[in-house]
Amino acid sequence: MSTPSRRIGCVILGAGRGSRFGGPKVAAEVRPNVRFLDEIARVAREAGADPIVAVVPPGTEAPEGVLLQPGGSGGAQQIHSVCLGLVKLANSPATGALVWPVDHPYVTLESIVAILDAAARPGALIVIPTFDTRRGHPTFFARGLWRELCEIPAGGARAVVHANASQVHEVPVPDEGVLRDVDTPADLRTDTETIRDAISGA
Repeated sequence: MSTPSRRIGCVILGAGRGSRFGGPKVAAEVRPNVRFLDEIARVAREAGADPIVAVVPPGTEAPEGVLLQPGGSGGAQQIHSVCLGLVKLANSPATGALVWPVDHPYVTLESIVAILDAAARPGALIVIPTFDTRRGHPTFFARGLWRELCEIPAGGARAVVHANASQVHEVPVPDEGVLRDVDTPADLRTDTETIRDAISGA
């Protein structure tokens, strides 16, 4: 977990239009009255992330303890939001940051703690959680890579990961939430709902 001597920030990426979802996902609810943004901020905060920055559409209400950074146009590449968030963290003592897309609101606290524990190891410039050998989110980037993330000419954060492959630490977690990407309203359906509909023939 983040400690006073090793501060880890968090950048929540929520500025997208959410065209496939039907609106900005930052305002979608993971459960009644709890937005994706609220849930991610809560888990990040409980894991010890500080400060937490959310790159969001103008007018978004801030969760407790979260700094808001208005995003660019909804059509901007995601790496632009990453850079906006990292710039907001630049004057903080954070030694690294979680980069967390808002459409991954089901990641557990235990997974975030595992990522932050791995980030404390020597040479861990990038830490990525995996489930069933597949890479998920959020990703930790050490502060030494922030400039590279903002200056990468093409390929976004994935290109930075590839360019620093020898410094990537994968952390297996028993948490499918690291892979659960909410693209459409149907992706919010629970396994119980899917089974119920299959039985009823819906």
